[in-house]
Amino acid sequence: VGAAKKRHDEKAPKPVPDYIVQYSLGAVQLFVVFNILVFTGIITLYGTYLPPSAVYPTYAATIVGVVINLGLFESVKCVVICCLSMVHDESEKRDLELRARRARMEMKAQRFHQRGRRFVVNEKNPGH
Repeated sequence: VGAAKKRHDEKAPKPVPDYIVQYSLGAVQLFVVFNILVFTGIITLYGTYLPPSAVYPTYAATIVGVVINLGLFESVKCVVICCLSMVHDESEKRDLELRARRARMEMKAQRFHQRGRRFVVNEKNPGH
């Protein structure tokens, strides 16, 4: 387990510096605030001068948008998260089975070695 962790740590990418993370978060917050101000201005400027015939279609479009956003998109997001969780669990299960198989093979090799026979564990292709 220690050797596998060491190999995994060697492949891990370097972490992003803190100043880049802070700059990115600040840029996202600035973008969101800018959009809120712009769209609030648009709603204030044009929304107060809507003719009466355009008020109810605007309400209907808002309701449809909320239903689609909260109903459809959130449902799809939940399904995707569920699928990712299932794939992660299956991967962990497969890894545990492979580790258990390797441990059994090493124990078998140890028994063969104690009896004076030779048994080699194939580390290059552990799944076969």
